[in-house]
Amino acid sequence: MDRDRLKDIQTADLSESNMNEDFVLWLKTKGPTYLLFFMVIIAAYLFYVRYEQGKNTYRAEAWIAHLEAMASGLPASHEDVAVTYADVDSIEGLGYISAGDAYLKSYVLNKTVGNAQDAAANPLSEEDRLFYLEKADALYSKAIALDDNSTQSTLIVVSGLNGRAAVAESRGDIKSAEQYYNQVINRVGDQYPALAKQAESRIGGLQHLTVAIQLPTDAEVSAQLNRIENRDASLNNTTIDALTELTDTPSN
Repeated sequence: MDRDRLKDIQTADLSESNMNEDFVLWLKTKGPTYLLFFMVIIAAYLFYVRYEQGKNTYRAEAWIAHLEAMASGLPASHEDVAVTYADVDSIEGLGYISAGDAYLKSYVLNKTVGNAQDAAANPLSEEDRLFYLEKADALYSKAIALDDNSTQSTLIVVSGLNGRAAVAESRGDIKSAEQYYNQVINRVGDQYPALAKQAESRIGGLQHLTVAIQLPTDAEVSAQLNRIENRDASLNNTTIDALTELTDTPSN
């Protein structure tokens, strides 16, 4: 009985010893490979987490820069943001559109960029006005060139086409303006019916721009002013005169 038990114990010790030797052999032969593979997975995961954090930070910086450019109101700031963060969302298209709008706004207000709210600012020269229109048209064209025929880019493209149409109207080029509005209708399709109706309405109003506005000459203005100054200052009010007579009549 004791011999059998002793034999079982020796057999168990021998099995455990063989298992330990096999484990040690596995560690020596295949252990480093598995350990290296595990470390690569951990490193890749940490790199991915770091990459996502950096990408989100970069994206936030891009939108902050866009907001700062809008606050400044300077077209050059919008252009810089569009070029620097061209790979972030729709920053590039928005930058070109905002820069074009700034130039066009300055043209309409007849003030230099950055001085739109300054009432004392000097008006634009004819060369500056032409330059602003050219810059606005070029920036709107850059925004339109970004069109990839996706639904995401529709609003950017429509804004660019409307901008070019506004520039054409400012130049008196009614035919080109109508073409741009028709492009808006074709590009929008059924995605934004309200924008298509807006373009149709603007096409209908283009004919009014072809009618020349007749301004009075200096002589006509002077004659009108003289007519007003020479008018009899004494006003005859029969109602007041009648009431005065009644009050002045002695009562019986």
